[in-house]
Amino acid sequence: MTKETMVSSLRRIFELAVSLPRVALEALRLWWIGQRQAEDYYRCAAQAVELNNPYPAECVWIVSEVMWDEVWQRPQELARRLSRESVVVYISPVQLHRYLFSLRNRWRPFRAEGSCLVLSPLIFPLHYRFAPIYALNCVMMAWLLRSWLPKSLRVRVVCNSPFAWPFLTRLFFPSGKRSPNLARLLYDVIDDFPSFEWAPSYARALEEQFLTKADVVTTGTYELWNMHRVQRPDAEFIQCGVDFELFNRPAGPMPEDLAGLPQPMIGYWGSISDRLDFRLLEKLARQLPQASLVLIGPVRTSLPLPQAPNIYYLGLKPHEELPRYAQHFSVGLIPFLVNEATEKLNPVKTLEYLAAGIPVVSTELPDIIRFFSHAVIVARDADDFIAKVREAIDSPDLDRIRAGIAMAQNASWDYLAKRFATRLFGSDSATMAVSAEGVQGGEQ
Repeated sequence: MTKETMVSSLRRIFELAVSLPRVALEALRLWWIGQRQAEDYYRCAAQAVELNNPYPAECVWIVSEVMWDEVWQRPQELARRLSRESVVVYISPVQLHRYLFSLRNRWRPFRAEGSCLVLSPLIFPLHYRFAPIYALNCVMMAWLLRSWLPKSLRVRVVCNSPFAWPFLTRLFFPSGKRSPNLARLLYDVIDDFPSFEWAPSYARALEEQFLTKADVVTTGTYELWNMHRVQRPDAEFIQCGVDFELFNRPAGPMPEDLAGLPQPMIGYWGSISDRLDFRLLEKLARQLPQASLVLIGPVRTSLPLPQAPNIYYLGLKPHEELPRYAQHFSVGLIPFLVNEATEKLNPVKTLEYLAAGIPVVSTELPDIIRFFSHAVIVARDADDFIAKVREAIDSPDLDRIRAGIAMAQNASWDYLAKRFATRLFGSDSATMAVSAEGVQGGEQ
């Protein structure tokens, strides 16, 4: 354990210790909040019935590693679209140390839109480092979810986190037998979480349980599909999409936190984590001192961040505001390291950049090369990356940009949701589960 990691862990433990009185007070409210959550669920279900939902005694649970209002990704897009005509409950645990000062809001369920209810149960931090904390969190999650599960309700579960297996199996596979509450279990592999540095040693075994027990397995990248297709020959690769109308719009007023920054602007949005090539970003900024390197997103690493006079960290922005920033970028970056934890990525931001009509430069991610090489500029190494960014600024390839816009235009999130609905509800009911309005045909 490095000195920085140890200091970070001690800081988190201290934050937890000093917050225990407040946590205790909040815990006393748990039973009452559970009743409120049940009331909200039934109001949500009533609304879905008004929308002619063909499954009034069923709902969809999306159990996600991705928190609802963090970086906007595939799980939230899927929930939004499935909730148009189906009851969707989006469940994402919140670690105490992340939202210490906003617990009151995080404990309360809220309706995101339509018939989508977001539930964010509180869990204790450091649960991937310490097995007893993880076990306690799983027991808490199982108890909470059981309190939200009427005996007569049948649930179609979409899960993208292998770490959810212990509490889901308590609910839906008690004593090894499948519960009648479980209508279908879909495991959506959006990342190779077991390969992450922070993942516990038993993460791969948890994923094996999902791959064995799930009725349906889907993946968000080709490389993940290729990884799992031996164990699950019926697995389906469903590539991510883009909200084309949101990102493909004329340039508007410059956001206030961009105003005054030197042009040109080189941009990235997404989590700022140790999966990014920090050395590359710092080298890029120092070799292009006349440009502004704009990084948008939450910091999710204890490693030292890239530092240079022309690097600007703007923090997390609402998803609907990202196009306002893209319109003023000269280049969009996909600056990931290429290693075991990243080689199976297919970043959602790729299609968002392309829809915005800006040049895109990426490191050598396999899915980028396979699907986007005609639209995205792929660099071999750091020096090549910097050279290609400079070239994209000085002489944008208009043919590539047009190809990228056309590709994004045919990559609808609605089409993704329809394919999901086919697997989740069955082919004869897919059109009932998600509105076909705006769906674009063809493979992505």
